Amino acid sequence: WWPRSMQACVAWSLAGEEAHAFWAQSGEDNEDLAIYVSRKDPDTGVWTAPVVVVKTPGVCNMNPSLYVNDSGALFLDFHIGGDVINPAKCSTRGWYGAYVQSTDYGVTWSNITYLPKGFLAGIKNKCITLSSGRVLCPSSTEAVDYNLLAIWRAHMETTDQDWVSWETSNEITFSHNSFHLCQGVIQPTLFEITEHPGEVLALMRSGCKCLAKSKSYDYGRTWQDSAEATDLPNPGLHGSGVDGVRMFGDGVDLGLILVINNSTRERCPLTLVHSGDLGATWEHVLDIEGDCELLGATYEYPAVVQGRRNQRSAHVCYSYNSNDRTMAYSRLEWS
Repeated sequence: WWPRSMQACVAWSLAGEEAHAFWAQSGEDNEDLAIYVSRKDPDTGVWTAPVVVVKTPGVCNMNPSLYVNDSGALFLDFHIGGDVINPAKCSTRGWYGAYVQSTDYGVTWSNITYLPKGFLAGIKNKCITLSSGRVLCPSSTEAVDYNLLAIWRAHMETTDQDWVSWETSNEITFSHNSFHLCQGVIQPTLFEITEHPGEVLALMRSGCKCLAKSKSYDYGRTWQDSAEATDLPNPGLHGSGVDGVRMFGDGVDLGLILVINNSTRERCPLTLVHSGDLGATWEHVLDIEGDCELLGATYEYPAVVQGRRNQRSAHVCYSYNSNDRTMAYSRLEWS
């Protein structure tokens, strides 16, 4: 269908239907990028043909994420932006946020709603519902300092269940003693630590060959200004996207799971890791994709959610192979 497709996201309806969204078209930096959605029938397991949900003429539509509120409404947020010098090319440096909404789980969609100026909602990764009932979105910016280096900074945005009122947190920066040109952090993934009221853990992509972390102790309103390095790898000078979810199954705490590229050099293998101590330490579970000898083998931009019909399962989607960037999907179960 498309020369390139990438960066999927996934969500479940309250009735157990699954939806995937991704962006695709002639190239990652080209203005014909559009956002597509495909739905999976919970009974037959058959996926619908992808359909265009968002395509705004003359500008790029990028980095979608999906969120389902407590009433079952499905939000697809995305980001619009073009390069100032070459408008035919996409740019993350001056983008702005928007969303569309579906009340029939992706069959039909609303018109575009633009977020208030300066707000972006989730960048690649999903927003989460906190125990307080508020919605916390993992966000970030990729600005240019001195026209030399794109400086990455993360922040979080808080909203209500209907995405009407918005608040933003402080920015989170990151520097690493071993890297002089570390870009910073982007694309957080969030875990609420409900054992400690108000505590939320963010793990973030960095350009410093490791994932970085920061914590909030007031339900995401404020964060540690400077992120800390973790022992989890993140490849190359531009890092790689990750995603995670806290798992509860049949009333049992199954811990935190995270999908990463388990390398400091390349986006392969694609690995599932698990933490049973609220993110303090992580252990290797399995390589979802591990054939790194194939020409152009990359497995990147994962998204993961807990299964709704089987809560001891996790569903992962990701971009497969750098040459044609198709979408891939895996279903994992706890025994």
